[in-house]
Amino acid sequence: MNNIYRPKLNIDALYFSLNDIVIDVRYSYQQVVRKAVQVYLEQTFALPPSKDSLITLEEVIHLQRVGGIANYWDLSRAFIAYFMSLLPDVPVVTFPIRFHVPAMLAYLQTAAARLHVDINELKAKKNIDQLTLDTVKAGGGLDGLYDALPDVNRHLVIASGNITQINLVGRIFQELYLGADLFERTYDQPAVLVQSTGYIEHESLLIDPELLALFGEKFPLGVLSSRPHLEVEHSLQARKVKDYFQVVISLEDIQKAKAKEIPDPWALLEAARRTQPTPTHIAYVSANPAGIRAARAANQTVPCTAVACLIGATDRAMIRQSFEDSKASVILGHPNNLKELIFD
Repeated sequence: MNNIYRPKLNIDALYFSLNDIVIDVRYSYQQVVRKAVQVYLEQTFALPPSKDSLITLEEVIHLQRVGGIANYWDLSRAFIAYFMSLLPDVPVVTFPIRFHVPAMLAYLQTAAARLHVDINELKAKKNIDQLTLDTVKAGGGLDGLYDALPDVNRHLVIASGNITQINLVGRIFQELYLGADLFERTYDQPAVLVQSTGYIEHESLLIDPELLALFGEKFPLGVLSSRPHLEVEHSLQARKVKDYFQVVISLEDIQKAKAKEIPDPWALLEAARRTQPTPTHIAYVSANPAGIRAARAANQTVPCTAVACLIGATDRAMIRQSFEDSKASVILGHPNNLKELIFD
C-alpha cells in the first residue's frame, strides 16, 4: 500500500472506535485482560499461583488485532479457553442448581481439585503466535479461536449470561476494570474477587480534542463501542469530549436490537441511521482489523471508507498486513493523522 499518497476523505459523517482510537486503553482494558485471565485461573479455578504474569501485553494485542477479537471480554474468554485446553481433560462435575457466584466458584474448584498443574507450567506450554495463526486460518474472532482449539475443558470457561450471577469471566473483568467501589455502584452488588481501585482510572485521551472540535464543525461525529453504556459515558465525560459526538452506540444498543457485534456492520449502519442529516458517505476509524471488515461490510449498504490505525501495535508490519488483508482504504499511524485526510 502506498504510504505517501493519501486521498482526501469525501465524507459527510465520521465514526470512531472508542477503544484505541478515542480512548487509550493500554493501561486499562489491555492490562485487565492479562489480570483477568490470571485471576480466573489462580483464584477462581484455584491453580497454584505464580508471581509472574501468564501473558504479556504484546500477546494480548497480537491475539486481539491479528486474531480479530475486538471485544475485550471475548478476548479474556479466548485466552482462558486456550489455557484450559492445555490442561488434562477434567471430568464434568455436577453443575450447581442455583446460579450465583459462590456456587460457580465451588463448581470450578471442585473440578480442579485433582489437577497437579500450576501457572508456570501453562506459561511454558503456551504459544500465542501459533494460537493466533490457527485462529486466523479458522476465520478469526472468538468463533475462529474456538474452532481452532480442541474441544477440551470448555465446561470450565464460565463466560456467558448475567455477570452478577453466572458469567465469571465478565464478573472478574468488570470488578478489575471498575474497581470495587464503582462496581458496586454500577451493579448494586459488592465486588467478590477484587478489592481495589479500578483500571478505569488509568485511561487517557488518544485523539486531540481540538481536532474533534474541528471535525465536528465539518460533519456529524459518532463513537462505537461494545462496552456498556455507563462505561462509554464515563470515559467520554471524564475526558470532556462527549459533546463532540452526535451518535453513541454501546453494548445495550446491540443487545436491544439482538444484533451482532463488530465485525458485523450493524453498529455502523445504526450509527448512520441515527445521524442527522442522513449521511451519504461515512468513514469508520478502527485499530482492529475486525473494525475494518465491519466498515467493508457496511459499504454494501452505505458508502463507507475503512480507515485503519496502527496506534499501539507492537508488531506494526504484521498488523499492517492484517489491515491490508482486510482491505482497509487507508492506514494511518495515529488518529491525529486524520487531519491530513480531511483538511488541506
